[in-house]
Parts: sequence; C-alpha cells; structure tokens
Amino acid sequence: MSRALPATLKTLGLSLALIPSAYSVAEPSRIQIEGDSAIFDQASKTVTYAGSVTATQGDLVIEGERLIVALVADEVDTIRTTGSPAKFSMPQLSEDTNVAQRGKLQASALTILFAPASNQLQLLGNAVLQQGSNVIRSDEIIYNVNAKEISAKGDSKRVRMEFELADQAPGEKIGTPERP
Repeated sequence: MSRALPATLKTLGLSLALIPSAYSVAEPSRIQIEGDSAIFDQASKTVTYAGSVTATQGDLVIEGERLIVALVADEVDTIRTTGSPAKFSMPQLSEDTNVAQRGKLQASALTILFAPASNQLQLLGNAVLQQGSNVIRSDEIIYNVNAKEISAKGDSKRVRMEFELADQAPGEKIGTPERP
C-alpha cells in the first residue's frame, strides 16, 4: 500500500464529513453544509457546493448560491460564500449574563469569507452588518467575532454607520454643539 493512500483516505473522510446527512443537526464543534451539489477537489483541497447552499455551526448560519471550503492540514481553513447577496447570521451573547441579546448579528454581501479557527468574518461588495437597529454599510467590512472589533472601508462608497442611542428617551432630540 502506498503512503499516499492513508492521507487520501483521511482527506476523503474529512470531505465526506463536509457532505452531511440531511437529517443531522450541526453541533457547535462541527460545521454542516448542504447544497444542491458538492465537488471535492483533492488536488486543491477544496469542496465546492452549489445551489441554495447553507452552512451551519451551532447557531451560526451562512447562506449563498455557491460555497467553497478550503482545507489546510485536513482542517477547515476558510469558507467562501457568494450570492446576491450571501448571508450570515448568529446570535450575540451579552457579556454579563451569557444570554442572547436583542437580536442576531446579521450580515450580507456579494462575497462572505469566514475563518472558523479565528472567528473572523470578511464581507466584500455591498457589505451590510446589522445588530438590532445598529447598521454598518460599506464596500468591505471585517468583523472579529471573538474581539467584537469591526473594521470597515469604502472603495467606491463611503462607510456609513447608524447607531441606536440607548440612553436617549423616545422623541428626545440630541442638541448640536454651538459654534464659536
């Protein structure tokens, strides 16, 4: 038996794990992906899904028309999803109570790159990131889920952010500073 065969079987086993049963539920430590078709390319170590693709990891959900999983050392390195738009959602936990806050973190873009190991989300093209009534729009948004840090830049459009002010009473107006 050649030395390449065990590595091939291990890679094939990993790729088969990425082609889940329609009846299983994603666990937080596992990524489940479904689509109309899937192609494993052993040479490039990618699995390409097409047609109404949905990827889940616990409560995290990514949806799009096409999804490519890149493998490094037989582990999921990145998940690249495209759509019109591709979508991402996950509940946000309050730091104090470990309870879901008032709504999910929702994102959409023409292309979404997600790196599960670093929990980093990159939104490219008509990017929108929203939690509750707080919204960020830009050409590119990078969100570090663990650090809760957002970076946004605009190539053809300016970055636009809309935030809800928590301490403001309904109907209360915020004054503008006086000019000298």
